[in-house]
Amino acid sequence: MWDEISRRELPASRYLVVFWSRSYVKAKGCIRELRQAAELMANGTLSSLILRLDDFPIVWNDDLSADLKPIFDDLAHLLEVRTSHPNVSLEDANQLVQRFIEPAMKSAHPTLPRDDILEPMRNAVQKERFRCFPAMWISGFPGAGRHTLVEQLNKSMAPNGRPISVDINAASLPKQICLKLESAGFGADINRLAQVQDADESNTFEGVSNRINRIFESGNYVVFTHDKILQNNVELPEWLDDVVSSLEAATRPKLFIVSQLPLSIERRKRCFEQLAEQRVTGFSNYEVVPFAESLLAHFDRQPERWTAKAVDDLIDAAQGNIGLLVTLAQATSSVIDFSEIDELIAHAKNMAQESIAYYVDWAFASLHDDIDCQRMMLFLNDVSPCDARDLAGLFENAEESVLKTLSKCAKLGFVERDSSGLYRLTPFLAGRLARHLVRADLIEWRRSVIETFAKSPFDFGATENEFIRIESRIQATFWSGKDELPKSVEKFVSASHWFQAGVRLYHARQHSAAYRLLKKAFAARDSFSQASRTELLRYFGLSAIRTGNDDDVMTCIQLLNSNVNSRELASYLEAFKLESEHKFYEAKQKYEEALQFNLDKDSRLERIYRPLIKCILLTRKPDYALAEKYALAWGRLRQTVFSKHATCRIYLQWMLQGVQRADEAPAHLRRRYDDALVDLRQHPGGMGAYHEVLSEAAEITGKPEEAVAELEAAIAFDDRFELRLKRWQIMARHKKLAQAALSELEELKADPKQAMFRDVHLKGLVEIFVTAMSHGVHSPQRLNRFAVPLGSRDIGAIVSRVRRRQEG
Repeated sequence: MWDEISRRELPASRYLVVFWSRSYVKAKGCIRELRQAAELMANGTLSSLILRLDDFPIVWNDDLSADLKPIFDDLAHLLEVRTSHPNVSLEDANQLVQRFIEPAMKSAHPTLPRDDILEPMRNAVQKERFRCFPAMWISGFPGAGRHTLVEQLNKSMAPNGRPISVDINAASLPKQICLKLESAGFGADINRLAQVQDADESNTFEGVSNRINRIFESGNYVVFTHDKILQNNVELPEWLDDVVSSLEAATRPKLFIVSQLPLSIERRKRCFEQLAEQRVTGFSNYEVVPFAESLLAHFDRQPERWTAKAVDDLIDAAQGNIGLLVTLAQATSSVIDFSEIDELIAHAKNMAQESIAYYVDWAFASLHDDIDCQRMMLFLNDVSPCDARDLAGLFENAEESVLKTLSKCAKLGFVERDSSGLYRLTPFLAGRLARHLVRADLIEWRRSVIETFAKSPFDFGATENEFIRIESRIQATFWSGKDELPKSVEKFVSASHWFQAGVRLYHARQHSAAYRLLKKAFAARDSFSQASRTELLRYFGLSAIRTGNDDDVMTCIQLLNSNVNSRELASYLEAFKLESEHKFYEAKQKYEEALQFNLDKDSRLERIYRPLIKCILLTRKPDYALAEKYALAWGRLRQTVFSKHATCRIYLQWMLQGVQRADEAPAHLRRRYDDALVDLRQHPGGMGAYHEVLSEAAEITGKPEEAVAELEAAIAFDDRFELRLKRWQIMARHKKLAQAALSELEELKADPKQAMFRDVHLKGLVEIFVTAMSHGVHSPQRLNRFAVPLGSRDIGAIVSRVRRRQEG
């Protein structure tokens, strides 16, 4: 055994834990291992931690046998690093070991030489002969290697400099960024953070630029990473321009801004003298064969099994994304059965832009039985970034250690660790991963653990990532729908936190909680820049519509109308309010008004086409030709499952409901429908929507059982709760299925694991319940039990609406 350790295990190891005691010096194998470890330490290839199990000395003295002196000489090489107190407790030992080996979670692997970009970056950042632009904007898609290029550029300028990374978004305020810089850049403790929080200077752009200069003077540099929290491509706040403009040129850059968005013309003009820029593109396949092979040699113990064609296929599957190529290489290297790899790569290649989605499906399936990994990713989806100490506390009762769980997630590319020891879901996979994390059992666990974490205390004696740990608890509190925070944390809450949490809660359909937080942010709206303030008005208005607060809706519309640049959002809010009131013709007119305001803004057009077409189809006499016109325009803008689904629904309804006489039918309508249906079925991720269309066709033609079966097929591809709602709606409308719908809905009500879905969709569920009850004896008692906690007024309004619809 010791020969095997000496020959293979120890030389390949990066970390060694020595359990030092009186017994250690009597074990020949341990002595032999220690001698070899001392050599490896001297060569710089090994790090060590000494855990003292008793009070046996760690330095030789005259009271000890002379025979032991060589052992202590070897131990001396290890003493310069980390050593515990004598008689270390099991709890302290666990924490020391986790903190010791935790940096290994930042995966080190070969990097792709990007001289084609690095050299232009060097040229772009050089302002004068011995002076660089103080700031640089780096744009490109996640996974393109933007942060790696920043590190490579700085290694040539400041070899010992480290990046001070800070997330920034459209809702960020100067004080929040100052606190992050103090924490990440200077290791500020809670007392120092409290001083910064109370200082007026930290609420100005000068406070941010002063800290950037101090970090630069310490030999490091700052990286702002643009974290998108809004659906629109909203620019970073205008005060950032003042920060950049106040920085002076130096021998190397002080600030790097990494964003998915290219540098806007307006920002370039405002910061012309201080800001350089570089776009990071994807790779061409022929450029990366040596790099892909180096990755496989690094990750795979049998890299020779990869043929040249297999390597080419792996590169094709990555679709020009370096991050995905690294992830694929690491994940497939641990798969023994090569046929499984062939299947993954074949699907990824064939699905083009959906290669990431297919990889996520494939990789998540490998964690099907690993509840700890699933819970870890669910938590990081809500609270991110997060310090390892907090994760360790949350998972201390898990079957496996938190580091082992993180390691599994990291090997599949789901979780990454940054240079400051913070963990987060990998950005380019996170969006695709979220839909796997909505299972009822995970949601129920999340509900309890988020609340527990939000209230959990932490040791303020440390000085690593303290503000991030504070923000984590703020995130968790608001995300759980609560407002109450521990006093030590509460003083750090800002309007930015209310805004960010409100947006997330709105998209999670927790409209009441979103409205409550966004109302607080609205009261402090003057803190935000113009673009951010406009988005705040949009989300506050949407949440007010969802919660029936009409006065706030009108206030938002008036404020949006008062600025020429935000009038389209005013029209959009008016349209959405009319749609929610089932005034579909009036809503259609307002959506068309918003469309005219946005003819040159593609991302906003897409947001308008979807509800506009929906409202046209819901009018008493739908204008199918107009709906087709908008659907085709949407398709020219962007080919998505949603645009193709809308096109199919238009042709289906036109064909089955809209044509009263044969001479009114447009030419080849059936063929248009068939072609659109085939197109939807062949689109990546389109199978669920394909079965939705077939379900709608079956119901229109009077086949409710077939319609329900088609929706069940859709749910097998796409388990969104909205599809379950559609299924119950069909069942509720038909007498022979209504009783089954009532039973299933009452089972949902009684299942605590379904509480979150039930709470979010309660009014819609009650409307379905009322519809189903209309086929038999209406029981107010049964309805009231199901509708709790809705009040009698809300229940009465739903009953009246259902009756009007059935009578009309």
